[in-house]
Amino acid sequence: MSEVSLVQPKKVRKVSPGQVISQVLSYTIFILWAAITILPLFWMGYSSFKSNEELTRDTFAFPSTLFNAGDHKFRVIPLSLNVRVPAEFKDTIDDRVILESTSISPGRRLFVFYPLRSELPQEIANIQPGDIITGDQLHGSMERKIGWELFLYNYSNAFERGGLGFKFMNSLLYAGLSTFLIILFALMIGFAVSKLGMPKLSNAVTALVGVGYLISINSVIIPLYLMLSSIGLTDTRVGIILVYTAFGLPLATMLTSQFIKGLPDSLIESAYIDGASVWKMFTSIIVPMTTPVIVTAGIISALGIWNEFLLVLVLASSETTKSLPVGVYSFSSLTGTELGWQLAALVIAAAPAMIVYFAFNKRITQGVVGGAIKG
Repeated sequence: MSEVSLVQPKKVRKVSPGQVISQVLSYTIFILWAAITILPLFWMGYSSFKSNEELTRDTFAFPSTLFNAGDHKFRVIPLSLNVRVPAEFKDTIDDRVILESTSISPGRRLFVFYPLRSELPQEIANIQPGDIITGDQLHGSMERKIGWELFLYNYSNAFERGGLGFKFMNSLLYAGLSTFLIILFALMIGFAVSKLGMPKLSNAVTALVGVGYLISINSVIIPLYLMLSSIGLTDTRVGIILVYTAFGLPLATMLTSQFIKGLPDSLIESAYIDGASVWKMFTSIIVPMTTPVIVTAGIISALGIWNEFLLVLVLASSETTKSLPVGVYSFSSLTGTELGWQLAALVIAAAPAMIVYFAFNKRITQGVVGGAIKG
């Protein structure tokens, strides 16, 4: 007699009308919030490739002027019309033609090209001031070169005229070195208060860290400035890095100490029996096992320092110590009418932080949740 298997019917989960309405509202709010957040970033990204004339004429249209080198028009202008010749062209300027874009701020000499007459095609080799040519009338290599210069026009001006390259390196230095110091000190403090058996001192340190977390840079910016002025650390990279380290330490310490508390005490006891020093236990056990929270605290600290504005604005008076956000602010105030340059500068400042966040978003969540569970 063959066995007959009975298939149990699946239970159908009943969903109440209230649950349906709740889910629809939740997803609607989420989509609206995502659109409000993402659409301005998307607009900023593609608008950074638009000329100033395109931005003022049609704010939301996609870029075209800086993408069509072949259709781009150039007017031949004489040297006498307020033209600043680059140093590398001064010796041969008599053999060159000066071409200015007719659609990128014409008359302001913002996009000027200096080809040799001998490099021009034969049919336009004898062009004279006042004549107009298009990009597709040039040789292929010259047209491609102009195309790249048009494509990167806003970004090259943001770097060159705003000095954003040097300020970009300053921001990297501030974020990188401050984050390293924050993580190093946070791990040391977390190890000491969690595993070295000093309850009274641990409670005092934990209380101080909690108080430090409640204090923001903005609320004590004036006392900070006066204190650093008295010891000669205003307008210095060292002073800025020390302040960033001090104010980033409380959050990192709370994350690392909670994570280290969840590590087995037997690991530390075994290392102590084997004769390992405190430093050996720290470098061989604590640091390797706290990689998730190190990544989390490091990314949170670095992003906060990268985007910080007010501290450097107050403490840094020279261009050599300003960070990228302050550089973008200064550049925008100097080029109020060049909207494309300003948008390019904003993209330069925002892109690294966005890339790091989206690349390590899961690691940040895992580190925070892992620290909370272990704690």
